[in-house]
Parts: sequence; structure tokens; C-alpha cells
Amino acid sequence: MENMVAESVKYTILGMGVVFLFLYILVLALRLQKNLIAKYFPEKEETSTVPIEPGFVRDETTMHRRKVAAMTAAIHHHKKVMRK
Repeated sequence: MENMVAESVKYTILGMGVVFLFLYILVLALRLQKNLIAKYFPEKEETSTVPIEPGFVRDETTMHRRKVAAMTAAIHHHKKVMRK
């Protein structure tokens, strides 16, 4: 009986070691792949394709106010529809 317990512990440690080794090799392969892709296919800087209208201010406060106004209008419309 003791022999079976020792053998099961041995196989458990061996199995966990194999899985750990496989996952470690997988991480190394993915890091190598990331480095190769970054080296040979660098990301291009995105340029704004949306034409900016004259007098149009694109700052954070204006965009935030527009989002708040849109959310307020949507909530108001939802409440109005739910009353009917």
C-alpha cells in the first residue's frame, strides 16, 4: 500500500512538472513571437482621418459635455417612452 502511495506522488509530481515545463516553453515562444512581429512589422502611427471643421474645438471638456448631454437626452427619452 505504501508503495502505491509513493508511486502516485511520484507520478503527480512528474505530471505537474511536465505541465509546468510546457507552459514555460509556451510563454517563451509567445515572447519570441511578439519580439519578431514587433521587429519586422512595426505598428504604424495612426493619423486622424476625420476632417476637423473650422471653428470646431476638440478638447476633453467639450467632448465630455457632449457625452453627458447625449446620455441625459437618452435617459429623458427612455423615461418619456416608459410613461406611455
